[in-house]
Amino acid sequence: MTKYFRIVLAAGLVALWIVSGSAFAQSPNTYTSIVVTDITSGAPVVGGFFTTLVNVSVANSGGGTPTAVQGVEAYIGFDPSVVNVVDFDNNPTNGTQVEIKAGFFTTISTGINRVETPCPGTTKPSCIHIALTQTTGGVTNGSGIIASIRWIGVAPGAAGISVEVPPTVLSDPNGQPVTINNAGAPSITVLPPGAIMGGVTRQGRAANRHAGTSVLALNPAGSLVAGPVTTADSGAFVSPLAVPAGGTYTVVASYPGYLAAQKSSVYIVGATVNIGTTQLRGGDVNGDNCINIFDLATMASWFSSAAPPAPAPVDVNDDGVINIFDMAIGASNFSRCGPTTW
Repeated sequence: MTKYFRIVLAAGLVALWIVSGSAFAQSPNTYTSIVVTDITSGAPVVGGFFTTLVNVSVANSGGGTPTAVQGVEAYIGFDPSVVNVVDFDNNPTNGTQVEIKAGFFTTISTGINRVETPCPGTTKPSCIHIALTQTTGGVTNGSGIIASIRWIGVAPGAAGISVEVPPTVLSDPNGQPVTINNAGAPSITVLPPGAIMGGVTRQGRAANRHAGTSVLALNPAGSLVAGPVTTADSGAFVSPLAVPAGGTYTVVASYPGYLAAQKSSVYIVGATVNIGTTQLRGGDVNGDNCINIFDLATMASWFSSAAPPAPAPVDVNDDGVINIFDMAIGASNFSRCGPTTW
C-alpha cells in the first residue's frame, strides 16, 4: 500500500510529499489559475457567434524554489443543446478543434485538441479537451492565453461553460501535478435573436452601385456585437445584424473614401428592427473621418490618373479614374467630419 508522508518545515514553508517512492515539492507561495474569460467578441444569441479565451497563470512569491508549469490538460465543459464549438480549421474530417494560442506558453507542442461527447471523467454532456506543453523551460511567473474558442448559439438557455477540475490538470517539468488554486468560467446565457436591417447608399453613385459597404453593431461599451455584414447593390443589408433581444446598440456603416455613418440607441425588443437608409458622404481620402484640404490635395495630385484597384479611397466613386467628379464630391463635404447621423 502506498504511504504518504508530509513534513512541514516552518522556516521554509515548504510541503514535501513522498508518493510511491518519488518526491516533489511545491511552495505554498505558488498560486495558479485556469479560467475561461468573458466574451471577447460577438454576442450569445441564437444563430450568432461569440468568442471566449482560456487563460492560465502561475505566480511564485517568497523564497524557495519556484514551481514551474510545463503542461496543461484542460476540459472545458458546455451544454451542446445551447451552444456548439465552431471548428477552427473548418476541416470536419479531423474533428472539431479550437485555436491554440501562444500566450502563456511560447513554444507549444499539442497533444490533443478536440470536442468530446460525453465529457470523460465529468458529468458534462460535452467538453473541449486540449493538452499542450511548452517545449522549452516551464513557466514560473506569467499569465496568458492558451486557446481561443468560437461558439455559436443554437438555442436559448444557459451555455453551461465550465473548467472541469478534475480532470483538468497542470504539470510541472518532472511530470508531477501542480495544484490548481482557481478555476472558473463566466455564466453565459444564450438569448433569443433580435435583428437589425437597413440600407446604406454612397454619394456620387448610380443606382444599384452601392454594394460592399460594411455595417456592424456595437454595444454601449463600444465592443463589437454583430457583423460586419455588407450591403447589396441596392444598398440594403445582405443579411440582418443578429443581436441579443433586449439590448441597445449603435450601428456603424463605413466604406473607403467616405465618412462613416452612425445610428445610436437602436433598441431591440425581440423582432426585426429596420433603421432605414442612410447615405455616406464622400471625400475622406486619408481615412481620418474628416474631409479637408489634405483630402482635396491628394485627389488633385492624382487628377486624370487611373485609379488603384477598387475600393481606392482616392477614387471616391469607384469609376476607375480620379477626375472632377471625385473632387466635386469631396468639395461638397468640405469641413465635414464623421460619423454622420444615420
